[in-house]
Amino acid sequence: MEGPTYVTLSAQIALQKELDVVANNVANASTTGFKADRQLFQSYVDRLNVPGGSIDFVQDRATYIDRSAGPIQATDNALDIAVQGDGYLSVGGPQGTSYTRNGHLQVGQDGTLEDSSGRPVLSPDGTPVQLPQQYTDLQIQADGTVNVRVRGVWQNVGQIGTFRPTDPLALRKTGDGQLTDPSNAMQPIGAGDPASHLVQGALEGSTVQPVREIANMTELGRAYEQLQTLLSDDNDRERKMIAALGQPA
Repeated sequence: MEGPTYVTLSAQIALQKELDVVANNVANASTTGFKADRQLFQSYVDRLNVPGGSIDFVQDRATYIDRSAGPIQATDNALDIAVQGDGYLSVGGPQGTSYTRNGHLQVGQDGTLEDSSGRPVLSPDGTPVQLPQQYTDLQIQADGTVNVRVRGVWQNVGQIGTFRPTDPLALRKTGDGQLTDPSNAMQPIGAGDPASHLVQGALEGSTVQPVREIANMTELGRAYEQLQTLLSDDNDRERKMIAALGQPA
């Protein structure tokens, strides 16, 4: 394969992957606690022991998570919490523990505090947070401490755990706003940590900026079309060259 053709096709493949990432970002522009994805690209020149001596190509190096904070939006719902600063809520599930910034909570039939998908919200020691029956009021403090009022008396019933990764780049998305840490190096965030606390009656919005993402999509589409034109022009050049060389002298 000729160098220009190889470079063009590799760049188109990279652009297609980036278009997929941008489209997923746009689809989650209103998803609570969603962190946008970004991509890294790198151009290569490989030295080869062949005529011409080198070959160029473009490769998408990695997709990474934009860890910037989304806007905090007040809801006045006592079961909504936002993580202010770094850190993630911990929830249980059939596949093990996962982490999320989506603090839209609910209470299960047995009193277990759950996320919006029905997964139990975990305390710092990994046990589900359980609420008593017939409570009338709920308070979630900045450090995750959960207090409820039962028959007019306030009771401490547990603590919502928040965790931060030892290596943020190790986090992997699993879908439905969940992340896992394959290195199993998530550390509980202690009370009074100045870099992280919970806000009751609020939710964190998505970090996706729709106008920016749509502009990115437009630019990527144009770049893809330009590469397709370049590929067609190069193919035409090769055909004309072969036709000219094939004519009798």
